[in-house]
Amino acid sequence: MDNLPIADGTGVYTSAFMRGLLPDPPLWIDEWSDAHMRIPPGGGAEVGPYKIARTPYAREPMQCLSPEHPSKRVVGMVASQLFKTQVGLNWMCGSIVGAPSNILALMPSLNLAKRLSNRIGKTIDEVPECRKTVASPRSRDARNTIDTKEFRGGTLYITTAGSAANLAEIPARYIYGDEVDRWEQNVGGEGDPIDLAEARGSTFGRNAKFYYTSSPTLEGVSRIADLFAQSDQRYFYVPCPHCGLMQILVWEQLDYDIETKRAQYRCANTDDCGALIDESEKEGMLAAGEWRAHAKGDGETVGFTLSTLYAPPGWMSWFGLAAQYHKAKIALEGGDQEPMQVFYNPRLAKTWNSVQEMTKWDELKKRAEDYALRTLPEGVLVLTAAVDVQGNRLELMIEGWGEGLERWVIDYRVIHGDPAQESSWAALDEILKTPIVHLCGHRMPISAVGIDSGGHHTQEVYAFTRNRQHRYVLALKGASKPNRPVISSKPAKVDVSWRGQTEKNGAELWHVGTDTSKDWLYNRMKGEAGPGSIHFSKDLPDDFFQQLVAERRLTRYVKGFKRSEWIKAKSDRNEALDLSVYNLAIAYYLNLHRFKEGDWERLRMRINPPQKDIFDIPAPVPAPDEEGPVTIDTKPASSGLFNEREKTRPSRGWVTTGEEPWL
Repeated sequence: MDNLPIADGTGVYTSAFMRGLLPDPPLWIDEWSDAHMRIPPGGGAEVGPYKIARTPYAREPMQCLSPEHPSKRVVGMVASQLFKTQVGLNWMCGSIVGAPSNILALMPSLNLAKRLSNRIGKTIDEVPECRKTVASPRSRDARNTIDTKEFRGGTLYITTAGSAANLAEIPARYIYGDEVDRWEQNVGGEGDPIDLAEARGSTFGRNAKFYYTSSPTLEGVSRIADLFAQSDQRYFYVPCPHCGLMQILVWEQLDYDIETKRAQYRCANTDDCGALIDESEKEGMLAAGEWRAHAKGDGETVGFTLSTLYAPPGWMSWFGLAAQYHKAKIALEGGDQEPMQVFYNPRLAKTWNSVQEMTKWDELKKRAEDYALRTLPEGVLVLTAAVDVQGNRLELMIEGWGEGLERWVIDYRVIHGDPAQESSWAALDEILKTPIVHLCGHRMPISAVGIDSGGHHTQEVYAFTRNRQHRYVLALKGASKPNRPVISSKPAKVDVSWRGQTEKNGAELWHVGTDTSKDWLYNRMKGEAGPGSIHFSKDLPDDFFQQLVAERRLTRYVKGFKRSEWIKAKSDRNEALDLSVYNLAIAYYLNLHRFKEGDWERLRMRINPPQKDIFDIPAPVPAPDEEGPVTIDTKPASSGLFNEREKTRPSRGWVTTGEEPWL
């Protein structure tokens, strides 16, 4: 025992401390990947040692991701299955070994995050250098899990970009964001997830690195396209094997014949060459290729874009692309745009312009009619109202409804003021209680009102609607999910908190199927008259029409299943569209969509009964056994509206205070 050496704790500590002061050794991700990276079984079509020669265009993106490169942000607007994810894996593994620090990997959904974690785990097991430094998944202290993988010098976190908490908790030097076009536009009301993610790397200064990848989606709403636009916009040039001209491979230059199953690329040098290039020559073209920037950019972002035309031999062939395009073209001619969008987005790495299927705002503006706001054209038989609650204002739109759900925009205004203040709601209430005079002289009240409760003033909305249920003032909340009804068949009971007190189940909340409603509205937007059409006043401003068509339907395929969703550009406003959706929901609440011709006629007679001619002979009085006048039953989803019924106010006071609430 006396011969045992005494541990030199001070020496060990000092040695480790001094090593920590040393800068990281030079690390170039492309060189490291060439030497150490391996692709595990199930990680791709070509397993085993990573060969950058197969995808030579991936070298420069990896160089830009290296700590030695001055770029801060690397953007890949790239077609599917080319290099996006593999470059990300190479970067993360190389950083873990050569320049360790916290890494945050973000995916659009939890399922995709789990799939990425599984792929990372398999890669770590396959690469000895990583396996040595990353904690074993069999360790008892749970340092290697689905969402967390600890290593010497840092931790790799794998999570979703859809939670503000996920983007706020972790400081990270390296951030990898995959499929950013599938991320939410606004996370928890706290802003753009990319801004939130980059805030995690702010403490690392110039040493931070951000890598964003995705195939693009719709023109004007694609996040990856916006990131690429702020970069230096690099395109991959390859030489023609016949004349040597360096050129970008573009779809328009592909020469193909479906019947003979032939596809060749025509050289862009049409004056001096114009040769047809066989796909067997592509490998040499890729090896001799180079990236060239097309813009100056912001000085810290480098961007790369690449289509499937550059896929290495043995992957997606030129003829395979041609066959897919041919099918998409036939579908497009038949009115189905989705296959062509799929071809443009994940194959060509181009945004899809769906403007041809959308009504343009200036076309709607030209249709404006010569009636003033807050006047009722002859066809208006029922009034509804919708309110959108913003941080500093209330926006109101009143619509008039006629036979076949033909509708007119009757009023559109902004009530400026903090929705947390009583005065804002008092001003709104005064407008809602004021009837509007019909052309025939009839004073028409608003039959029902819907107020959006999904913002930052939910409790104020609940409080306002709670004591106005007898006036059919409803709290609404949008549900952006497919196949939801325009409005739920019955309300949900929700708690109301006001002035420090809470009433359990004190208010009613109606859910609105926003996707279904937008489909209904956009499908009828082009109609200038008749059932479902919309009429506009000449007094409406330009931004109203712009907001009305601010969103577009995006179609993509997830695991082979078609998924559609409505999206808008980040800078665009869509309050007018939201108000139109909520007015439609209120119309459905009133069961106006179930009205038949006779029902509308009875409403018309009630509003504008025919004038008796004093010279006409009175009609005979019907006998007692004859059918008497018919009363119209226009029940809303839960109760009658136009029928006289007892209007019972909720109990006075608020909870137990005995006072009348200001709303």
